[in-house]
Amino acid sequence: MLKIGSSLLFSFLFYVQLSAQSFDYSENCKQAYHAIYKLKINEGMQWLAKEKKEHPKNFLPIFLENHADFLKLNINDNRALYDNTKSRVEYRLERLKDGDKNSPFYLYTLAEIHLQWAFCKIKFGEYVSAVFEVRKAYQMLLDNKKKFPDFKPNTKSIGLLHTLFGAVPDKYKFGAKLLGLKGSIEQGLAELNSVMQDDDFQFRDETILMYTLLMLHLQKDETTSWNMIQSAEIPLNDNLLNYFVAATVANHTGKNDKMIEILTDRPVGSAYYPFPYLDFMLGFAKLNRLDSNADVYIKKFITQNKGRSYQKEAYRKLAWYYLVNGQPALYRKYMQQILLIADAPTDEDKSAQKEALQNIIPQQELLKARLLFDGAYYEKALTVLDDISFDKLSNSRDKIEYFYRKARIYDELNKSNDAIKFYLLTIEKGADFKYYFAANACLKVATIFERLLKQNMAIKYYKKAIDLDKDEYANSIDAEAKAGLNRLGE
Repeated sequence: MLKIGSSLLFSFLFYVQLSAQSFDYSENCKQAYHAIYKLKINEGMQWLAKEKKEHPKNFLPIFLENHADFLKLNINDNRALYDNTKSRVEYRLERLKDGDKNSPFYLYTLAEIHLQWAFCKIKFGEYVSAVFEVRKAYQMLLDNKKKFPDFKPNTKSIGLLHTLFGAVPDKYKFGAKLLGLKGSIEQGLAELNSVMQDDDFQFRDETILMYTLLMLHLQKDETTSWNMIQSAEIPLNDNLLNYFVAATVANHTGKNDKMIEILTDRPVGSAYYPFPYLDFMLGFAKLNRLDSNADVYIKKFITQNKGRSYQKEAYRKLAWYYLVNGQPALYRKYMQQILLIADAPTDEDKSAQKEALQNIIPQQELLKARLLFDGAYYEKALTVLDDISFDKLSNSRDKIEYFYRKARIYDELNKSNDAIKFYLLTIEKGADFKYYFAANACLKVATIFERLLKQNMAIKYYKKAIDLDKDEYANSIDAEAKAGLNRLGE
């Protein structure tokens, strides 16, 4: 009898032990997280393997493995990789459901995986499904916030979603509200900032990166974004993801030389997950400076890239390189390569496709001015434009672009009156065409009016930027215009 009782007790204790699946942010998990966010993904997987061996009932490794897959898919948006990841995501969600439901990590990890998967689905054009993934994640996070109000990871993820909901274009806002998705850019950024202040917050690394990029892209606060890069908050050292963010901010804040320096100094080697896009960034930064070796890095990206994004744009950049270097035959050759590629997932790819289909060689000096402008070499770009004989520009597009380029340069040189003059000329001459010049001129002149506290004029042109028909950069122009209207309370 005693023997039977002991056996039953042992079985019960074994069952309890087996079923007690925990969420422990252990030292192994901490090391894995930091390695993954440096893009030392193999090292991160080694730490997680160690944790699973030492503590097989810890569910945090499942969650962190998904983090790694999420980053890989965003770096290398390869369809085969995406399809292979689907089954792993479904498995992870089912496994996590067996975890301790009294842990604040239970709903949080489920929500995060749904959210990460939503972003991946958006990248691969599965928009409807992605919306429902976001809704599911948001509801889980709100429920978890009620249960565990002091659990800071909730605030991090809810803050991100509130920021993104705040940037939803007007035409989609009603649908978002019906789904219970609401928030503002300011609200979300404040939430992210609040958890960033805690040096011991376990997911502080990713929060800081999110905050920096959101301040840059949605708030247009270049000063804050660059100050974050220069601070100790985003150390470069051996963190390849931080190098990417730093280069991105440098690119968008007119620091082309600094961007080249950052990308040239980045860590390389087999310890890091392959990131060919960094070579593309270096290539176009060098092209903007009209460096003679810009083609080397663009070709390296074309050779090594396995994803869909920026393939067409890379060939266009390579074609531009040869055109500004006086080789129009090679321009034609590489523009023809664009037509052999099926996918055009980004606005840049779509624009490259359009240029290839037009089969019109850009005016060489206008192109030089454009590249120099993109590199923030404004005085050099203006000199190039001033040497162009306007009367000799052969078509309407070139003439519209001439006004647009002058406007952009004067804008960046803080010559607002000259900038407004040429922006309005661009809008007048280009509004009936689908080129992006007029729509973006509306966006830029609205920004000037906003800065000059001419609110009504700013609202007028933000709305016009959205309303104008355009087949280039439509998504990004509309998003920026919407962010501007939000800032003005519209």
